Amino acid sequence: MLTSIIQSAAAGWLWRRAQEFGSLAAILIPIYLAMPPAMQSDVQAIFTGQGGGLTVSAAAGLVWYLWAQLQSYRATTKAQVVTTDGTKIALPKSGTGVSTTRKVEALAEAAKPPRTLWERLTGK
Repeated sequence: MLTSIIQSAAAGWLWRRAQEFGSLAAILIPIYLAMPPAMQSDVQAIFTGQGGGLTVSAAAGLVWYLWAQLQSYRATTKAQVVTTDGTKIALPKSGTGVSTTRKVEALAEAAKPPRTLWERLTGK
């Protein structure tokens, strides 16, 4: 059961977000620490809601970012089929189009397993 959870699309999405936040922290923390104290206090004021007009734009950016993450999560976890020409086909809901779903699942099982990261990097 643990293996199925680790290999799920949602876990993959969470792992990519963890990598994203880690890389952002690796970039932004040294930049913040290299700022003069006056600029650091401005950044602190923005994050505590005391940045005047900048707070609204920062909040709008945060809302937009969270919306994009929600859409990314939905797209990642939604059952779909991608054809060889890159077209996405959503699977029918359970109970409707059962024969189509069975055909798609049979083809998906026969497909080649995805290449490993090493194979992608080396082009093998």
